Order: sequence, then C-alpha cells, then structure tokens
Amino acid sequence: MTGTIIPLHSNRHATSALAAFDTAAMKLLLGGRAATLSAARLAAIRERLQVQRVQLTAVIDDLRVRPPSGDLQIDAINATLRTEARTGLSYIDDFLEQIEMSFAVVK
Repeated sequence: MTGTIIPLHSNRHATSALAAFDTAAMKLLLGGRAATLSAARLAAIRERLQVQRVQLTAVIDDLRVRPPSGDLQIDAINATLRTEARTGLSYIDDFLEQIEMSFAVVK
C-alpha cells in the first residue's frame, strides 16, 4: 500500500449514496439474487461493507508491518492510524451484524 496514490473525485456529478445502493439493489433483484427490493437493498449494503472491510483490513496490515521510520511524529501518526482503522473495522463488523439480523426480519 505504500506509495499508492488515491485520487480525489469531484462530487458535482456523483449520485447520492442511496441512489447508488438502489442501483446495485435493482441489479441484484433483476439478476434473481434477491427476492424483494428490501432484501436486495440489504444485500447491496452488505456487499459494499464487505468490500470496504477487505480494503480496510489491507490498510491495517500495511500499517502493522511498517518498520519504525525513526521520526517520532510519523511513528505516532502510524500508531494512531492503526488504532483508528481497527476502530473503523469494528464499526463495519457491527454494521454487518446488524444487516444479518435485518435479513432474518426481511426473509
């Protein structure tokens, strides 16, 4: 992950997050991967969270294996980033658990 450039995108022409989930949900519904629109929306959210979980896990792994830089500020920032990324990962896991409980209600 070191040396990766993450481009910043303009949001002027972006669709809303809800519209993006609805688009993904409709694809799942039309593809026969969900029985109802509600189930398709939950599946779309779950898929997105799972992708983000994999990405965040990769970031955490990268931060974990970085050797000390010798610069106290950089090392402190890396430690903070690891801690905050783990916190974010726990939030994603909580959201995924809530989605699984919601699937039990929708099905």
